[in-house]
Parts: sequence; structure tokens; C-alpha cells
Amino acid sequence: MARNVIDVRVSRRVLWIGGDAYPLQHIARARQLVWWPPKRSRTVIRFVRQVIGLLCAVSLLGALTRNGADATQAALPSVLLLAGLAFFLYRLVTKLRQKPVYRLVLDTSNAATTAVVSHHEWQITNLIQMIMEAIDNPQAEFAFQVENLHIGDKITQYGDHNTGKRVGL
Repeated sequence: MARNVIDVRVSRRVLWIGGDAYPLQHIARARQLVWWPPKRSRTVIRFVRQVIGLLCAVSLLGALTRNGADATQAALPSVLLLAGLAFFLYRLVTKLRQKPVYRLVLDTSNAATTAVVSHHEWQITNLIQMIMEAIDNPQAEFAFQVENLHIGDKITQYGDHNTGKRVGL
């Protein structure tokens, strides 16, 4: 998940989000969507299953290497067990620490576009209110900075030609 701070502003009846421009008269609706992380109970159950599978695999490997094994071959199951446990524990902690993600979705006459993604619900709520006020009031102008999240790969494509791919973190 890459993070960057982008400027969101309205000037002369145009909503600017970073380098993207949305004329206010073409915005039909601004809404907030929420992505919730996986349920904690499912994450813990998956971790327990992975650890049980790892213990079965390591015990099988230990039984196979026990007959006529030297010291390095006898230590291999223990090393694999510790490495596997560390890896599964790391994945468990990162999954349990995930926060919900809030998206600002702009519905235009053409399509719905996710414009901003943030961990902070108040930022998205404030943006929606300010955008709706700017649509109602032609003289309204504002500027706001948002910590935008980029999740996954971003593929730029025009027509049937792929012009580039930026890999997400």
C-alpha cells in the first residue's frame, strides 16, 4: 500500500484531485465506500490451520530424516519449523493490524471513479460535504490535502493499448 499526499481543491467550478480535473456540473453523486479488513476470527482460524499443517509437514520430514542422518540433517526440521512459525506469525499480526479503508467515489455522467482512498473517515466525509457545497454554490472554492492510499497495481490503458503498469506496494 503506497501513501502519498495529494491536493484536492475546487477553483472556477472544477474539482481538482491531484492532476485529475472533474467539472462540477458533471458530478452526479459523491459517495463514501468502506472496505473492512477480514474478520479476526477467520484470520486466527486460518493461522491455526497453517500451524497445524506446518507441524504435520515438519514431523513427517523429521521422521524421514531421522534414520541415518547427520547433525545438519537432524536440525533441518527444527529450522523449518521456526522459519514457518515466524512467517505465519508475521502474516497474522499484519492481518490483525489492518485498518478499514474509506474511498471517495465520484459518479459522473460517464462512470463511477474512485478518486481518493484514505484510512481516515473524517477526511472523506469532509470532502463529500465540501464538494456538494461547491456544486450548490458557484462561488465556492476550497483547498484540502489528503493522505491518499494506492492499493494494488495501477494499469494505464487507452483503447486496446497498454501504456504502462505501476506496481503497488
